[in-house]
Amino acid sequence: MRLTKALAGLVAASLAASAAGQDTSPPAPPPAEPAAQPPAEPPAETPPQRGLSGLEDTVNQLRDEQAAEQPATPPAPAPTPTAPAPTPAAPAQPLGAAQRAQLDAAVQRGRLLYAISRAGLIATQDMLARVSDPAGAGIAGWIAEPEGNASRVTFFASGAAGTPPSAVYRVTILGGRVTSREVFLAGNRPPLGPHQARMAAARAAIEPLEHPACGGADLNVLVVPGAAADAPIDVYQMSVPGRRGYYPVGGHYKTMIAPDGSVAASRGFTNACLELPVPETPAGRQPLPLGVTHLLDPLPTEIHVFLALATGHPLVVVAGDPQRLFAVTGEGIAEIRN
Repeated sequence: MRLTKALAGLVAASLAASAAGQDTSPPAPPPAEPAAQPPAEPPAETPPQRGLSGLEDTVNQLRDEQAAEQPATPPAPAPTPTAPAPTPAAPAQPLGAAQRAQLDAAVQRGRLLYAISRAGLIATQDMLARVSDPAGAGIAGWIAEPEGNASRVTFFASGAAGTPPSAVYRVTILGGRVTSREVFLAGNRPPLGPHQARMAAARAAIEPLEHPACGGADLNVLVVPGAAADAPIDVYQMSVPGRRGYYPVGGHYKTMIAPDGSVAASRGFTNACLELPVPETPAGRQPLPLGVTHLLDPLPTEIHVFLALATGHPLVVVAGDPQRLFAVTGEGIAEIRN
């Protein structure tokens, strides 16, 4: 597939690292779009996302520009009679129903991870403004649960002598704002419900795992509520930005906690620590796509959807064998084909 000059530049650097067995990030954007420093924290609201159709329009426009600038290329010499012409690689077949369902699931999970992350950030800011010493208050972690269009975030203290964890601080978040809060004093803290207690235990179960952070020094822990009371619980450890103008693509992990509380499976989404330069989008302009190559899965994952939402930029993801090109936004994932 012929890529645009700009898009090819994004993807070419990624492909160059394939031999090393890891993802990579694109070079800095072209001079017409100078990089700037984004704010250290993401905005309170989900950044506007470029739709998939709009991203394909951008790709098509850049293809046209490349075709107009491409110099004439002399025809390749005909193969000698003793050397048959090489057989071109077969193009990737259209996505099947199972692959499309996998992409849909990745979009839903990526959006959920971003919602949990945003709720945790807003709730933590609110809690720190009212609890002067979280460690002294016994806060051991937090969990977030959906409540209709809102999210409920509970900061909890670990239980003692076999007792369940108890709530210390609880907030409800709707539309990026705290709409209610509760503070529970020592001696009057309600125990977490059974499912909440399982989420808190799942968070604690991943603490012994030696997963290195990428970019910053910490990993943000996102606990996904189980689909049922006895279903496994997924816990994500997400690297956070360590410097302005870059966002970690590597250093993200998923661990499945079995109903008995044991670690059933754990994986990373890259082979190395990677940071992606994120340029500032000038006023009135659409955000430029960011290019990455993904080697560990044949299709984009929930992490790519999360990154598109967190950075405010659509992604162009190269994945699979034969390689496919995908447009990824917070709205969905679509394959880009000729």
